[in-house]
Amino acid sequence: MSKVALITGGAGIASGIGLATGQSLASKGWKIVIVDINPAGEKAAQDLGGVFHKTNVGDYDDLAQTFAKVWKEFGRLDFVFANAGIVEKAEFYKRYDSALPAPLDMTILDINLKSVIATSYLALHFFRKNKISGGSLIITSSCGGVYPIGYLPMYASAKHGCVGLTRSLAQTAYQAGIRVNCICPGSVSTGLLKQEEWEDFGKAEFTPIGKVVEAVEAFLEDETLYGMTAELIQDRRYFRPPPEHWDPVMKRVIERTQALSKI
Repeated sequence: MSKVALITGGAGIASGIGLATGQSLASKGWKIVIVDINPAGEKAAQDLGGVFHKTNVGDYDDLAQTFAKVWKEFGRLDFVFANAGIVEKAEFYKRYDSALPAPLDMTILDINLKSVIATSYLALHFFRKNKISGGSLIITSSCGGVYPIGYLPMYASAKHGCVGLTRSLAQTAYQAGIRVNCICPGSVSTGLLKQEEWEDFGKAEFTPIGKVVEAVEAFLEDETLYGMTAELIQDRRYFRPPPEHWDPVMKRVIERTQALSKI
């Protein structure tokens, strides 16, 4: 039976990391499940010979029901790509004349971090239901998950959270044969921004979507990789392990805390 991949944010309209990954895997015989609130996912899935589930990833119940339907249909789950994401709209630095500023729109945290946590939680549940426990969870972070981005502070906070989630889950999940990794691409021309917004970026600095897909597939194929972030810029790829401990006492504290974690 074909391997099954569940990709959130896979509609991509006409472009996008999730869609490109789905196209590549489908060409290798994978069954692709696209999970997206965008109805364009229906045609995208049809083009791939896959399945589409219109889902609000920010709604746990909706997301959980989608996972359950996928499991019922295929009886296996090999790869979950937690890839859904949006761009920051809140004006964090806006000045207000009023005594208090207007509340911030936190939707970006709901989608770019909370839904990723929920997707990861559900992935681990269903990976352990496979005949042989195991699977690959890959999370889409960003260069903003490694470096500060003052222009997009909430986006960067969410993406830092994705890196932290990857590193925190990886060792424990590996006990059950589950490998957790994440990708941290630089500027990639996708539907995340309008075309005119991308024009502010230097074309020579873009990372081709094909190179991002190659990194995803490297994580899928190399069973020795877990807890890693792949920093991607232009045609270059850097696998980054978690940071080294600077202090021996801190190292013992972290190791003892990790030892408490069982799956």
